[in-house]
Amino acid sequence: MSCYLRHLTEIIAQADLEPLDKKDRKIIDITIREIIGARGEFCNEVWKELKIWLAEPAREQLLVSELKKRIKKD
Repeated sequence: MSCYLRHLTEIIAQADLEPLDKKDRKIIDITIREIIGARGEFCNEVWKELKIWLAEPAREQLLVSELKKRIKKD
C-alpha cells in the first residue's frame, strides 16, 4: 500500500471519502496516481510529486474535487 496515504487524511476527508479497508485505500491510491499523472511509479516518487501539488492551493483543490468526482459513493 502507498506510503503517502497516511499524510492525506485531511485531503481524503475534504473529498468526503472514508476508506474502510485495504481495498478502499488502493482505489484512492490508484485514483491519486491517475490525477497527478504518476501511474506505476514507486511510492516515494508519487509522494514527491504529490507534495508539489499540495504546496499549491489550486492544485490541492483540484485534487480534492477530482477525488470526489472519480470516486463515487454508493
